[in-house]
Amino acid sequence: MKDLAARVIVDTLREGRPTRWTVRGSSMWPAIRDGATVLVTPCDPRAVRAGEFVAYARGGVLVVHRVSAVDVGGLRCRGDALSRDDRAVAWHEVLGRAVVLQQRALTVRWPRPRELSALGRAAVGALRAVLS
Repeated sequence: MKDLAARVIVDTLREGRPTRWTVRGSSMWPAIRDGATVLVTPCDPRAVRAGEFVAYARGGVLVVHRVSAVDVGGLRCRGDALSRDDRAVAWHEVLGRAVVLQQRALTVRWPRPRELSALGRAAVGALRAVLS
């Protein structure tokens, strides 16, 4: 979210008022899915622990990620679906703790024949690469 709405949300949180909004993106999948409603409550960032969700602002963009570690200068955060931590989040960038209020349920479906075929080809290719 990079626009007027993001600035309003940041200002509201900086004033100490909890705020909710609809998140976009897949970096936190499956814990927080695209279109989920989150509630962010301002808090002392030094009270946040690894494993909790936090919101922070960077370059006009709001981010909700999981805290992977707490360091002397701030937090290390990462999206659950990402392989690396975000750049260090300074204490002053942290807007508050985030919780998921509502999101659509995960659904499981059987792959379609076309998808099964593609998965099979990918598996055979991976086996050939490993065995050669």
